[in-house]
Amino acid sequence: MPSSIVYNLLEACRAAGCPICRLEQKSVERYLDHQFYENVNSPPWRDRLRASQGFCHEHAWLGVNGRLGDALGYSIIYRDIINSLLTQLNDKDSPAASARRGKSLLRQMPEAARNLVEKTLTALTPRKRCPACDHRDETTRSTLAVLVEELETPEMMNALGASEGLCLPHLRLALERAKDLAVCETLLTLHREKLESLRAELDEFIRKNDYQAIKEGFGKEGDAWLRAIGMIVGSRRQS
Repeated sequence: MPSSIVYNLLEACRAAGCPICRLEQKSVERYLDHQFYENVNSPPWRDRLRASQGFCHEHAWLGVNGRLGDALGYSIIYRDIINSLLTQLNDKDSPAASARRGKSLLRQMPEAARNLVEKTLTALTPRKRCPACDHRDETTRSTLAVLVEELETPEMMNALGASEGLCLPHLRLALERAKDLAVCETLLTLHREKLESLRAELDEFIRKNDYQAIKEGFGKEGDAWLRAIGMIVGSRRQS
């Protein structure tokens, strides 16, 4: 049993928001910190980043805002990526991706313009996913597998019950991995209760925004709207 994942899950359940979202971000932060510290000049990693054109929007700015790399490391990586792009754009013999020939708008162009656009789009389109996204998804798979397996234990069930619950994207993934009817029913019962409670808090928040009740002030329902967003789309990333 991967006890470290169990321990991390139990800890994450004690914090605000979806515990899987929290563990995802922590894992990606460790990954980025390690890669910038160890692999900025590693040829295999630089090849991988050229193929993905660096990181996606979320993980590029997570690294910058979280100081998970320094200005020199980013300069080396993105100078390399930009150089690769310019090399492709300036290569008159580089082929265009044939899959783009089916695009209706491109078919309407004169052949010379169409060939130029196809070639340019081929150069500007990443060939691989963001490596931090790949790492995040692997973390999610392994963590959810442990959650589903351990949910039959009182400790994990109580911890998840005391938490704010899984966001809907992670709840869907957990249900897809659950092989036992009892686990599915536990997840559904727990999250139905959390959704009903959140709905009641939103009702109270809306009521207290009426001019007749505004002087009552807000209690724990004051941030229910933020928790509702987090429940539906996933917890807000910590900066």
